[in-house]
Amino acid sequence: MALKPARLQWSDDGALASLDYGDIYFQRGQGLEESRYVFMERNELPARFRAIENESFHIAELGFGSGLNFLLTAQLFAQAAPPSARLVYAAIEKHPVRREDLERIYSHFVLPDTDKLLAQYPPLMEGFHHLHFYGGRIRLMLLLGDVAEILPEVRGAFDAWYLDGFSPAKNPAMWQEKLFPLMAERTRPGGTVATFSAAGHVRRGLESAGYTVEKAKGYGVKRDMTIARWTGSKPSPAAKKTIAVLGAGLAGCAAAYALRRRGHNVVLIDRSGIAAETSGNPIGILYPKLTVDPSPLGQFHSHAFCFARQLVEKLKLPSWRNCGVIRLDLDADDAGRTRALLAQNEFPPEFAAAAAYAGHSGMEQAMAGMLSPPEFCAALANDAQTLFGASVTGLRQTPKGWEVLGGGHIIASADTVIVAQGLGSRDFLQTEWLPLQSLRGQVTYLKPTVESRKLDKIVCHDGYITPAVDGLHYIGATFQKENPGAVETRAEDDAENLEKLNRHLPQLSLSAAQVAGSRAGYRATTPDKLPTVGPAPDYDAFRKNFAPLREGKKAATEAPAYIEGLYISAGFGAHGLSGAPLAGEMIAAMVSGEPLPVPHSLAEHLLPERFIFRGLKRKKI
Repeated sequence: MALKPARLQWSDDGALASLDYGDIYFQRGQGLEESRYVFMERNELPARFRAIENESFHIAELGFGSGLNFLLTAQLFAQAAPPSARLVYAAIEKHPVRREDLERIYSHFVLPDTDKLLAQYPPLMEGFHHLHFYGGRIRLMLLLGDVAEILPEVRGAFDAWYLDGFSPAKNPAMWQEKLFPLMAERTRPGGTVATFSAAGHVRRGLESAGYTVEKAKGYGVKRDMTIARWTGSKPSPAAKKTIAVLGAGLAGCAAAYALRRRGHNVVLIDRSGIAAETSGNPIGILYPKLTVDPSPLGQFHSHAFCFARQLVEKLKLPSWRNCGVIRLDLDADDAGRTRALLAQNEFPPEFAAAAAYAGHSGMEQAMAGMLSPPEFCAALANDAQTLFGASVTGLRQTPKGWEVLGGGHIIASADTVIVAQGLGSRDFLQTEWLPLQSLRGQVTYLKPTVESRKLDKIVCHDGYITPAVDGLHYIGATFQKENPGAVETRAEDDAENLEKLNRHLPQLSLSAAQVAGSRAGYRATTPDKLPTVGPAPDYDAFRKNFAPLREGKKAATEAPAYIEGLYISAGFGAHGLSGAPLAGEMIAAMVSGEPLPVPHSLAEHLLPERFIFRGLKRKKI
């Protein structure tokens, strides 16, 4: 859902105030110095950054505002932290500043990386958005929404907090008592808090949550400010792991990329090579699948699309074309659904808006586009260690970690294994229970006609057609529930794709005479159409621990039993291009002990064990 942007008031000398809260963003002419003093110096960041030992440092900010705190912190981190260190900076903002207003703000300061922030700035809609700086060493998680709703959804522990909302007197909702225990639950031992506020209820709230609180000298005209510390010994740096990723399609390559950016040693294993199976279609469409009512499915696809699009832009893929997608309404019911979807969700217009095309009503998704999945996979796997041509026949857990078996022999050893083989993800004793379903699909390639050459956007109906790419349109795709077999194309599937296209867009004058080829494959999907992303559960232990669910009772234990060092990323169906990159980021955050890149409630909907719980409740297992 779209958010209400910040309403700003400017003075001639560049002072900036909020019309919504009647408070200033920073002291006039002293914004940079105030930020450095209050948040960086009082959180002792220069020394702490220099002392980082091959790990990630986590900062949470309540009140992103103009982004000055982030930009200055990123600059300090890049200058002071060792090259192997990483920064995760999570900032919550209810009323984000418009991009054009940010440009004006930045014109008053000499700041690094404002162009990079503006280039990645997301649409102003609720959710977790991800921006990357300094070659991926610094990740900004821009969490747009009300702090009371967002902070409970954040999972991870932070080393430092910036409390930088408008003053408690002007913005009491952001400083309510329940905020402080939530912060405490998400603070690492030795973590610190700094805020310009010296209000008594802020200090008392921090103290009651368990922080050791001090009043300190404020900056400039402010007499006092507050600093706090969460006592306890600092945890040992997270060890770098050797990780085997099984599968070199989109899911596996995305996981390998995210893990390697965190410094892990990764080997990518596949029997055929990069994008050899369903990730190998010449062209794929990158767009979000949206739902009328709020749902985990719609939430996942919105988050996943925004993340994947940022990643594609960052990688500068030659095949990427931000041409937009128009989804046609096929009948009156479809048109009603589109109206309801847009009215209820209030998306920013660049994300989704009403549109018309070729006599049809519909919806345009202007941020969407198309690219080559094999090129995407190759870019994600660039410079990764690979082991191709070996079929993985089993996984064996040992006291030292994992052995990856091929033909009865050990082909790789690892601390952690990521299973990302599509339908082949259920080929192991540890994962054979996964309810992955097979969907065959075929894409047809067409030579353009005079009329079809004019097509400049992707058009979706009950299939789709792309603008011509290197002299070919791509249309499709079929959906057939059938067990995997020999991957052979079928003339009747080309005919089905053409029939659907010509039923809705006959003016393009495309026929069987234009067919120039096709490609088929078997997608892996799940019963609820959401992927399985997360640690692999111990199936037998789950069934035992939660057996009372069969009788409608509460389980005696609520402690999940996971197989140590084993993770799953599979079941994306026809949406691996948009879904797999975010899933890979989630897996990497879990392995590395970093804050999750999605809301906690959404991550729970993707955990593989959800199918065990459902099976028990329905008395099917």
